[in-house]
Amino acid sequence: MALVLTVRNLTSTSLSIKRIERFQDLNTLQSKNSGYFSSFANTGTSSAFPTSPELSEHAQRFTHQDLELTLRPFESCTLASQEQASEQNALAISRATLRLTLETSIGERYRVDTHPSYTRKSSHAVTPLSSNPSASYSALFHPSRPRPHLTIHSNDEIKYEAWMADVPDTVPLSALSIPGTHNSHTHYRALPSVRCQNVDVQTQLENGIRFLDIRLQPAHFTDTAEKVLYLVHGAFPVSLTGPKTFEPVLETCYDFLSAHPTETIILSLKREGIATASDEHVAHILDQHYITPNPSKWYTSPRLPHLGAARGKLILLRRYKVSSPSDTTGLDATAWPHNVTHATFPPPFTSTPSQFCLQDFCQNVYTTSPLLSMRIRNTLLPPARCI
Repeated sequence: MALVLTVRNLTSTSLSIKRIERFQDLNTLQSKNSGYFSSFANTGTSSAFPTSPELSEHAQRFTHQDLELTLRPFESCTLASQEQASEQNALAISRATLRLTLETSIGERYRVDTHPSYTRKSSHAVTPLSSNPSASYSALFHPSRPRPHLTIHSNDEIKYEAWMADVPDTVPLSALSIPGTHNSHTHYRALPSVRCQNVDVQTQLENGIRFLDIRLQPAHFTDTAEKVLYLVHGAFPVSLTGPKTFEPVLETCYDFLSAHPTETIILSLKREGIATASDEHVAHILDQHYITPNPSKWYTSPRLPHLGAARGKLILLRRYKVSSPSDTTGLDATAWPHNVTHATFPPPFTSTPSQFCLQDFCQNVYTTSPLLSMRIRNTLLPPARCI
């Protein structure tokens, strides 16, 4: 009977499987009816300690294999033992403990024991074999079918609020998969059709979001001296408790970037609402009252930067039209399609090479069709892999 186990590396660094051992663990001696732990055959003895013949029998069943199997971040592999066993030993082999010896990219070794015959989810300690290890890991076992899974996780705290700190300055933003939210400002108490988010912008940024989608309506439809911009979703205000404005959102972004200068935020701005104000009107207000007074806090070039040039800044991505695009009017996303799984900017029908791509598949809730939902996830996940 073959032992089969899929192992997946869910850490951000490579791990190598250096050795696989299979044995029946004397420390997990349980009754045959437990069903969850390795057990010895019932010998009729009342002693909880194995006899010499039992020790000899289990020593003979011990096997090991040295190998060099490297799992890059989020990679998986399936381990299978094709050892032939007599009918008498088949049950014992199927209930054997697997011990994996893991090695990190800096040569530190760890050990984890798991039991593919378990029928319940469980967590396993990953024991360091090197002195003063630089990392801590844990393993989660899932008795899925047709084969069980063991996932390796890092216990080190992930700093989502500063995840860009580990990305080199020379990396272009187009090489990163940047998480964003749809209608990022719609977390207030509002109609269900208006509210898209459960947490505020500050919390989104702390959770790693680096693309904010903001929709604006000028308070005055013709006077550009009036700087107030209301937050809206389509024709509706975003709150039932009174109007909300753009400036607090902007201050939240400024404060976050001041506290986390390694980060950048792509700020998508679009005119919406029921007013008669034009895109040009919104452009004047933004430039006159928000962008020009704070030049060190904005990246307004129409070319997508490398990360080093954008750290600590808001990257302007405009979904409003301007009469005279220039080197200070930001990234042009006015051709933004609705409910799209993949779109490039500039669009492919233009003569300008595409700089970045977008996923904004916002109408994707199909509770009555799980297969469709699965197909949606499978469509979105592959392009969303980070470098």
